[in-house]
Amino acid sequence: MYLLMLCAVQMGAVIYTYFLKQNNLFLSHVYFLGQFLILSFFYLQLLKNKKQQLFVKIMLAITLLIFFIQYIVQPDLIDKFNLFEILITNSLLIVYMLMHSYNMLESKREFYFVNLGLLIYLLSSTILFIFGNLTANLSKDVKMITWTLNAALTVMYQLFFLYEWKVSYVKKTLKN
Repeated sequence: MYLLMLCAVQMGAVIYTYFLKQNNLFLSHVYFLGQFLILSFFYLQLLKNKKQQLFVKIMLAITLLIFFIQYIVQPDLIDKFNLFEILITNSLLIVYMLMHSYNMLESKREFYFVNLGLLIYLLSSTILFIFGNLTANLSKDVKMITWTLNAALTVMYQLFFLYEWKVSYVKKTLKN
């Protein structure tokens, strides 16, 4: 589901940018809130500790409510890069990932490589997005470095997903 959402947002961004020649920044909200929603449910399933699950449920509800209210009160934010949204959603996901990493110290390594890839990606991309907003007024070359690094990080974490699929599912399928 997560990868399908990413693909849909990417296709939408290409269509809006190259074919319709329109601003596609509203899709960043679909990306960040969609990522937060889907990965919150993913980690809700992975985390077995009831207190951790309750934390995820509460943070999911509060966060969605905050951004629902924010976009109703300030609808002009739809066409802007929302650093608050990026920082809050990514930080909470990083907390979920760290909780899962901690839990894996004493239990089965479930989705280890997916978790590791997402953790590296979200830590790095959050910093890049924050600096990306600060470099908005700089030259296109400087801005391009930020987006190129993010693209490389995206490929890296997708390789982690692929490796997880290989070690978790391909070997089991071949054995049967």
